[in-house]
Amino acid sequence: MSKPTDSAPPRLVHIDGVAYDVEAWAKKHPGGEVMLRFLGRDATAAFVAFHGRKTRRTLKPFRAKGEVGAPPPVELDVPVEREFDALRVSAEQRGQFAGRHSFFVGRLSVILGLIAGCVAAVVWLPVLWPLAALALGLAWQQAGWLSHDLLHHSVHPDTRRRGDRQGILLGSIVLGFSADWWKRKHNTHHAMPNVIGTDPDIDVLPLLAFDDRQAAAAGPMGRFFVRIQSFTLWPIVAFARLNWVLQSILWAAFAPRVRYRRQELLALAGHVAWNVALLWALPDWPTRIGFFFVSQLSSGLMTGAVFMVGHNARPMYAEETAAGFYAQQVQTTQNVRVTALNRWFFGGLERQIEHHLFPTMPRHFHEAVRAEVQAICARHGLVYTERGFFQGLADVQRVINRVSRAVRRGLLSERHPA
Repeated sequence: MSKPTDSAPPRLVHIDGVAYDVEAWAKKHPGGEVMLRFLGRDATAAFVAFHGRKTRRTLKPFRAKGEVGAPPPVELDVPVEREFDALRVSAEQRGQFAGRHSFFVGRLSVILGLIAGCVAAVVWLPVLWPLAALALGLAWQQAGWLSHDLLHHSVHPDTRRRGDRQGILLGSIVLGFSADWWKRKHNTHHAMPNVIGTDPDIDVLPLLAFDDRQAAAAGPMGRFFVRIQSFTLWPIVAFARLNWVLQSILWAAFAPRVRYRRQELLALAGHVAWNVALLWALPDWPTRIGFFFVSQLSSGLMTGAVFMVGHNARPMYAEETAAGFYAQQVQTTQNVRVTALNRWFFGGLERQIEHHLFPTMPRHFHEAVRAEVQAICARHGLVYTERGFFQGLADVQRVINRVSRAVRRGLLSERHPA
């Protein structure tokens, strides 16, 4: 990503060579305050990656007035960035950013079918509660992927408010996640993936560290947990869903400037209500407790494992060493080799590279641009990484083990002073 110049005003964002004063607007921005990460920088590539063509009209009131100084380097002047942006334009012209609603209706049908099967088993065959709990955990995972599609505006690209509202319905009522909480966190992740101190999805101290620099910056409690993270990684991932639900409820209730606060609180209350009713339909407390933990922990594992394979064994960067927008996406993500039978499980994240390059592209078009992405990577010396799912999980475990060993052996103070 381009670095601020000494002569560029530090509180402006540059898009297509024009300076905009967006600092005050950032607090009202529907996608969160991620734009503040680009103050003093060229943000053209990131802007077009997340916004539709109509959004450019909304920039006009924010155009900076008076002397703005020399602009920062333009990322799209770099050949690899320019080629990826040209591919984005070409894909848009081919209609590959217009989702097929029938595809997403099919994904919704799978989710509803899993929930219906779970409810039927709980009511009429409670002896099958372990299978019913696993079905519910899988339904939550799949609802997460479909909410991801909706809130990335790949289902309704021209009616974004509809996508937001449907994301609240599916994400909050079915899944139990706050759409506002998720968007603010996830948009920052997409803008600066695997950037230490910026990407919230790798900032999980004091429980885990994926890089020596993170561990070196940890306090005494963080150092303790990092020492044992080889053993605690997957239990922590399993409990992640419960943590996300709790964070969502607290966010919707107390965070400032939640765009649809009332709707989110009502939807989250609905999520809690139908889950309590489902548990109450089971015959006794041991079964209820077992069902609760199997459904919650299995969903946490199925969701967390897919995400971690895509990112957490890839290189981590300090903000000053991060590459341009498109190159950064390729360097910090990897794909998963899939078959026609298991592709649905990954919800489009089996093609993390294509998704990160073009976050608003519907997942059913990722395969169509894959060969062109690989060709650009080959021409510019970028490694296009693809691993088997279990190979990817082993990669993550190796990273966790390496950082843990470094802490246990006292090596971090020499290599990365805190």
